[in-house]
Amino acid sequence: MSKKGLKRAVEIFKYSDSEPNEVFTGLLHLAILPLALYTEMIKSPWLCLFSMAVGAFQLYAVLYNGSLKLRSNATKLAAVVAVATVLNYYIAGLLTGSRVGWLLVLIFAIWNVVRVDMQKHLS
Repeated sequence: MSKKGLKRAVEIFKYSDSEPNEVFTGLLHLAILPLALYTEMIKSPWLCLFSMAVGAFQLYAVLYNGSLKLRSNATKLAAVVAVATVLNYYIAGLLTGSRVGWLLVLIFAIWNVVRVDMQKHLS
């Protein structure tokens, strides 16, 4: 990758709009994660409930409220859910195959925190 391409990639990841990723993460935590945990790790009812609450909060913060302060809080909570998800899968010995995709959700959740906080500091 040329320096120009690398510089552009960094700009995109630092300054592009994170709202689509926030909505996607909110939907994953609201609906997909609880279904996955219920079918694969029935012993995680608290994580299911927390995930659904955080997913709903993140969707509210992005789609209905839109304030950077609320979005920042929502992305931080989503990152906590993502860390808890990966840890639960790892501890249960289930972080294999397609479930490794939850690591991608974790990466994007953390990156959403970075981007929203950068946007908050710029405004």
